[in-house]
Amino acid sequence: MIMRLIIMPVVLQMFILGYAITTEVKNTGITILDRSNSPQSVSLVQDILHNQLFEFAGYAISESEARLRLDAGSARLALIIPQSFARDLTLPSGGSVELLVDGQDANSSTVSSGYISSIISGWNISYLKDKLAAKGLKIQNVLPIEVRPAILYNPLLKSTWYMVPALAVVLVTMITALLTGFSIVKEKEAGTLEQLMVTPVSPVYVVLGKIVPYIAIGLFELCAVLAAATLWFGVPFKGNFFVLLFFGLIYMSSSLGIGILVSTIARNAQQVLFMLWFILIFFLFLSGFFLALENMPLWVQKLTLINPLRYFMFILREMFLKGSGFAELWEQGLAMLCIGGFVFGAALLSFHRKVA
Repeated sequence: MIMRLIIMPVVLQMFILGYAITTEVKNTGITILDRSNSPQSVSLVQDILHNQLFEFAGYAISESEARLRLDAGSARLALIIPQSFARDLTLPSGGSVELLVDGQDANSSTVSSGYISSIISGWNISYLKDKLAAKGLKIQNVLPIEVRPAILYNPLLKSTWYMVPALAVVLVTMITALLTGFSIVKEKEAGTLEQLMVTPVSPVYVVLGKIVPYIAIGLFELCAVLAAATLWFGVPFKGNFFVLLFFGLIYMSSSLGIGILVSTIARNAQQVLFMLWFILIFFLFLSGFFLALENMPLWVQKLTLINPLRYFMFILREMFLKGSGFAELWEQGLAMLCIGGFVFGAALLSFHRKVA
């Protein structure tokens, strides 16, 4: 029964959060004000509406109506095509359109406006190609540079391929830290920890005896979520499985050490839960799970150097998508080992003092 309670919620979280946590921007509402109503403007509008990234919120008859739809939240974007659009296309300066963007969510607004810009750029190329073809010219002879992108490691740009391996780190961290913290503090509350300490067994061996089962559970959880990532979400695993387990074992010295350290400070399970929640939230947001570390201020980037989640998350993503091995990732493993050794040592010292 206990094993089912430990394993099933993690697997369930893996399936739900694997779909819920995504960096993709989909179903963005867009309203369009087409004052030109020309074949060119209709062609541009159709290119936008046929894209599945957007959800058409209807045509607007005026700019004020378009703004009202943005205010009401029924649309996040409003495209305004001027009346002179078709005529402007024949001028040397070209034409222009106006895009109103709901900027409350900066990330979604930037991505969705980038999608629109990309669609309009594609329409521009298509329009120019037809115009040049009528004159017997090819567009390759006009454009000086042609970009041919080659996307490596994640060619389909699936956000699940990037997020699901990181989610495995979060779930394993939560289960190992919480179980270790609760197990020791429950012994303390029940008074059995003191009885155990009067035996000839050293406090170090008492702690090791407590955490060995959770190491096995943590490794099993890691294998389970990795299996779900590859078999269900289709994330390719290109690394070495045993190297991954080795790094996972090193990482658990940190997560288990945090659980032990918190349990020696806390007096009851509620305090363990509160302190671990505070620590894990801090570690999670400074791990690169949601935001790239390069986008953070320099002093925050230096602060993340003490965060073990940062290193293990990087290792998992590199092993999954790039197939990196020990030779490429040993520095991250060494950093985790140093952090884990310090945390675990501090936890054992604190535990020994509490017992004494």
